[in-house]
Amino acid sequence: MTDIEQKVIQCAADAYLVDASAITLDTNVREELSNQSLKLVVFISTIEEELDVMIEIRDAAKLKTIRDFVDKVIQLAG
Repeated sequence: MTDIEQKVIQCAADAYLVDASAITLDTNVREELSNQSLKLVVFISTIEEELDVMIEIRDAAKLKTIRDFVDKVIQLAG
């Protein structure tokens, strides 16, 4: 697992208050963690702080899995 993958998983664990070991790259954020929009905003903010990227809310709304968020971070970090 790459450093970015680990960091995004930890950001999800922190935002959704779950154990990081319960999260995989295929975890569907809305279906398996929470569909609460406030938690998604916290998740995005945590990613932005930890990985120094800016994810637009409208872009994040299209992302489903942890892998999608990892791919977005990689794209933005370019």
